[in-house]
Amino acid sequence: MADNDVLINRIVAVIIDSVILFVVMAVISIPFGLSAAMFSMMSGVTDPMAWTTMMFMSSTLSIISFILGLLYFSYFESSSGQTPGKKLLGVKVVKEGGGKVTFGDAIIRNLLRIIDGIAFYLIGFILILVTEKKQRIGDIVAKTLVVKA
Repeated sequence: MADNDVLINRIVAVIIDSVILFVVMAVISIPFGLSAAMFSMMSGVTDPMAWTTMMFMSSTLSIISFILGLLYFSYFESSSGQTPGKKLLGVKVVKEGGGKVTFGDAIIRNLLRIIDGIAFYLIGFILILVTEKKQRIGDIVAKTLVVKA
């Protein structure tokens, strides 16, 4: 598989994984949304407590979403080297020497998605294009590669 094929498969894989995470978060969000709506109806829209509660629920959902994404990618990449998206597209994450990615490696790799993901993964995409081993910041720091499975 050519470098361009791996790159395209890598991009499509992250889109698939993002859709999976979006669906999971939508299901998790339903109870939060219903609770916020009920609280607002009971307390009145102008009640400062209603706004505080909605902000708290929104912040809580953001934190849950971040942790869920971190654990999703880290679990799959450290257990098999492949998230469901990567498995469908035939790519996997390995250590630079070809070994298995540890959970710690995967956590580091995925925490750095914060930087790689700036402007819809523009930073990560540019780095993959210009680095010799086709690595984004998370890969460089964790010493990992995305290769054909």
